[in-house]
Amino acid sequence: MKNFYWNTIGTGKINLVLIHGFGFNSKIWNALLPALSVNFTIHLIDLPGFGENNTLKFMNLKKTAELLEKNIPNNSILLGWSIGGLIVSKISLLYPKKIKGLISVSSSPCFLMHQNWPGIRAHTLSKLYYELTTNYEETIQNFIDMQPIIYQNYNEEIFNLKKDILSYPKPNTSTLKKGLKILQFSDLRNEIVKLKIPFLRIYGKLDTFVPKEIVKILDIKWPHTKSIIMEKCAHAPFISKKYKFSKIILEFSKSLNC
Repeated sequence: MKNFYWNTIGTGKINLVLIHGFGFNSKIWNALLPALSVNFTIHLIDLPGFGENNTLKFMNLKKTAELLEKNIPNNSILLGWSIGGLIVSKISLLYPKKIKGLISVSSSPCFLMHQNWPGIRAHTLSKLYYELTTNYEETIQNFIDMQPIIYQNYNEEIFNLKKDILSYPKPNTSTLKKGLKILQFSDLRNEIVKLKIPFLRIYGKLDTFVPKEIVKILDIKWPHTKSIIMEKCAHAPFISKKYKFSKIILEFSKSLNC
């Protein structure tokens, strides 16, 4: 495989690995970096087929986890948003001794709706795939514009965020199709029961992709994990409430005695 690009910023003693969601790239985290880089050394990953790694082929969930693990420092905290939550969960299941803590954001062990399981309808996923493949720039901008913003003077920051994300080449159809399959067919509900790593789950109360009803189900199914529902947030709570979100991440790291 060609070189896998990986950006590192910050001078903190704690390694925090950030993995973006479906259709996006590592620029999605820009608003968080000033606050988090004080306490963490942040490792920004572009998944294969996205961002700086757009020339690489996207793989299945297991192979993606195996690829990323090769560069992750020991005792790292992994944070994955949306499909990134599936990926960091798989990494933690495969390499538990290497991971200090796990954080999933607006993610689900099984994204697709099933009987007695809240999730995304199949046609909604197909629509998202269609929109990303036919009008990528507008889809990305519309998604960000739909997130409630709960802090002042954000207009310029949001403008720059969209500009930075779209400064990378858009993912190709093959990459998006493989990502769609991961969202459609991955199911880690039973596997994660075995996971002993400290695990924090963060949700947006207004999220339509990962319904809040999933939280109580997983609280029971995974009693060893902790959940937080962020009010007035949708699928990207780190955009809506970046200060509160950063504080939650820092408090979780302190609970690990990092």
